Amino acid sequence: MPVKPRTPEHDGLGGASRFVGAGLLDQVVIAAANSANTLLGGILLSKEHFGALALALAVGYFAMYLNRAAVGDVLLALASRYDGEPRARLARNGLTTALCSGLVATVVFIALWALYPSRGEIDLRQLIWLAPFMIPIMLHDTARCDYLADRRPDKALGIDLVWAGTQAVLVAIMITTHHSSAGALLTVWGFGAIAGITVYLLREHRLPWHGSPRAWLTETRHLSSWFTITAIVAQVQVLAISFVVAGRLSKIDLGNLRFVQTVQLQPVQNLITAIQSLLVPRASRNAAQAAKPGPDGAAAAHTLRRQTRQLATAFTILGALMVLIVWPAVSFALVHTHKFAEAAPLALPIALQGAVYLLQVPFTAAMRGMHRARMLFIQYVVFAVVSISGLTLGADYGGLHGAAWGLLTGSTTGLACMVILYIRALRRLTRPVAAPVPATTAMR
Repeated sequence: MPVKPRTPEHDGLGGASRFVGAGLLDQVVIAAANSANTLLGGILLSKEHFGALALALAVGYFAMYLNRAAVGDVLLALASRYDGEPRARLARNGLTTALCSGLVATVVFIALWALYPSRGEIDLRQLIWLAPFMIPIMLHDTARCDYLADRRPDKALGIDLVWAGTQAVLVAIMITTHHSSAGALLTVWGFGAIAGITVYLLREHRLPWHGSPRAWLTETRHLSSWFTITAIVAQVQVLAISFVVAGRLSKIDLGNLRFVQTVQLQPVQNLITAIQSLLVPRASRNAAQAAKPGPDGAAAAHTLRRQTRQLATAFTILGALMVLIVWPAVSFALVHTHKFAEAAPLALPIALQGAVYLLQVPFTAAMRGMHRARMLFIQYVVFAVVSISGLTLGADYGGLHGAAWGLLTGSTTGLACMVILYIRALRRLTRPVAAPVPATTAMR
């Protein structure tokens, strides 16, 4: 069956506005569900237990984001170009691949819990509470990417509301019955994922084992392989932060860092994820059109270039305002609390790091839309190496405060690298194709 590409004409102004509104609201909902563990853990648990929770969540997010890179991000970048059976086939095979990822994560988490001893500040015992829920967590994440790739963010919002609502009810019961613990927080998070993916499977009349992981890897390997390798580098960097801070400093320092990042940086990252899910499908269609010769291709390339430039300007202004407003507010709030007062100096470097991430958004979206997966991998390697090096040196010479400034150095270097690679990718995309050499000329 011939594949019919999607074109920008599929989107009307009314549909675009509804798409943006529902997409942003959807990300707010799922972000609230994902951040509730860290926020409630910081409030309800002792600092030592909160550090153990933060470490378990870091490992859980590591696995979830690897699956998103191999499946969810590919759906956004590739399936968004098509309609009908080709798109449905990609979604079906992607869902089964996510099921396999969840099974692997479950086995690994149980093995880590059983075989890895608690060594000082490195405590992985809480992973046993996450192990039973990695399958529904990965299936749900893939399901919402399927809806976003199909430009149905209202459907994604629906299943995310089910997740967040279920989690909120169970958290209320947990607090009322005075059974707050790291394991309980991880368990209610998992039950939210079970509720959300159940609604998706019933609504779409799908079973997660009806697809083919082999077909998925064969059809998407030009993106999924590089996206997965890139995610491994990115998530190893995130995971290394937890282990370096806990190992070189303490679990209490890790709790301080994760709490400030959750309050200050995670909302920015959630906004970035929402915007990426809206920009990448459109950038992908424009990039596909721009690769074609003729005036239509030139117009699509101009649209992609203009959108990136305008968004970069807007996010620069937004990032500056965020630093000026959020930094003093968070610093003031931390100073006037007894539990996290010593973390107040982290507010400035983490605010600046969020501004850098915002500025990088349009360039990353354009690169994903152009399917420059190898270039994205190069950028993440540079970012990860500089970040971990800066973190380690900062922790050794300046404690937790120095570690935060070391992370900012890595983010700034990553932004500079992304901009350079984006310029190169855009030049390749719009490079005119040389005319074929006539046979008679070639023979001479």
